[in-house]
Amino acid sequence: MNAAKDIIECVGSIQPLPDTALKLMNVMSDPKSKLEDIVSAIKYDQAVTSEVLKLCNSAFFGLSREVTSLEDALKCLGTAKVLQMVMSIHTNNMLAREQKGYGLDPGILWKHSVAVALASSQFAQKLRLADTNLAFTAGLLHDIGKVILNEHVAEEFVEIVRLVTDEQMAFVEAERQVLGFSHEEVGAMIAEKWKLPVPIVQCIRYHHTPSELEPLSPLVDAIYLANTVCLLLGIGIGADGLCSRADPSVLERHGLRESDLEIIGVQVVVELRRVQSMFGDTSATDHEDE
Repeated sequence: MNAAKDIIECVGSIQPLPDTALKLMNVMSDPKSKLEDIVSAIKYDQAVTSEVLKLCNSAFFGLSREVTSLEDALKCLGTAKVLQMVMSIHTNNMLAREQKGYGLDPGILWKHSVAVALASSQFAQKLRLADTNLAFTAGLLHDIGKVILNEHVAEEFVEIVRLVTDEQMAFVEAERQVLGFSHEEVGAMIAEKWKLPVPIVQCIRYHHTPSELEPLSPLVDAIYLANTVCLLLGIGIGADGLCSRADPSVLERHGLRESDLEIIGVQVVVELRRVQSMFGDTSATDHEDE
């Protein structure tokens, strides 16, 4: 893992998440948090506040009156919708850029990450977890390791894809064989460096291998199932979507069937279109010339 640590140490192009996002995640991970705590975490960030109000007042929502404050937005749209909006705004620029090392065009990683976030919320409800907002954020950030590794895997990418296509190896297994580590491991390391809440770090680290975490975590299982559904649907994937395999033990321990995955998959496809419409699909176009 020395090479992975070296990569983390030399990362300079990836800015840590804004203070607002970090504060918001800590608020969301605390079951004692109240609505006023959420407002306090956001209201002093003028850029995010203005973006939230702009989106709230867009034709997409079609509200009958103008939303003029965060408190008003929370009342009109609900806490979950506003929190999801804020986290999507914060991560849009970071995730929307081209990931050449992974063969992902501009906007593709953002699309996949948002889809996994939406599916994570759905699975959190299905598994009756206490906080669907935390699940959404963990799903949104699950592939942050790809952003970090992007500059470092381009030369090895051909061999990784060869192992996936010729030897039917799972992408993360091919990563470990060629690089000595995977994007989940690097993602968890950067999440720890950014001091993200422990549940989110665990979701990033085990989003491909939830059964390796001890004790088992229903939240990690939710993010795993969400990622699996999106990979199987082909939402925003590169070569890493090839030979994706689902762990039947995760379904078994929650009493889920394949039909449950299919139903949530349909819901995610519909909701993803709504999110892309809300953002004007800028995540896939604003960075094409960069």
